[in-house]
Amino acid sequence: MPLHSSSSKISSLWALLGLSILVAWAQATIRMPEEFNVEQDFSEKEKWRKVQRFIRCDLCQLLVSNTAEVLGENYKEDDVYDHIDNICDAEEIYDKHYLKNTPGGSSEWILAPAEEADERAPNTKRWQSHSMKELCDNIIKPADDEIKDTFMKVKKKRAKGKGKISNEDLVTEACAKARLCPAGSPGKKNSEL
Repeated sequence: MPLHSSSSKISSLWALLGLSILVAWAQATIRMPEEFNVEQDFSEKEKWRKVQRFIRCDLCQLLVSNTAEVLGENYKEDDVYDHIDNICDAEEIYDKHYLKNTPGGSSEWILAPAEEADERAPNTKRWQSHSMKELCDNIIKPADDEIKDTFMKVKKKRAKGKGKISNEDLVTEACAKARLCPAGSPGKKNSEL
């Protein structure tokens, strides 16, 4: 076999490997609703997509807190796995929150509970909720193992009676382990976890 033929095959294999790594690295979920009018919806969608980087921690805390509330303290491993598998399917939670510019006119945003008389335009509400769900798919679903592990670790600590571990401590630890929030944010990090 000629030398140039085998080196050509090796080069092709390296190129294929490089391409597959690039595709895996660039992989993200982009959701599009059933109805999408480019002229009306694109600018609204992009506006809220740009805000996603500011609400990573808030969204993690909101969804993990909801999981802790739904599961209670007497959950089984299967309950945790079942709920975490569907953690991003939380339209009711998304609709009850909105993206709010922080006070003082800064360029940072927070995730805030919506008022009972929600005055957001329907299109704004739709795209804010859509942005939260898309962000969940891209940052929380990939970190589901860290979140599940934290729930199981807390369950074991609670079963051994090693102090009272609050749901706030569980949420703080899970989002820190998922690297979506700084350790100990917003409450104090529970050193027993």
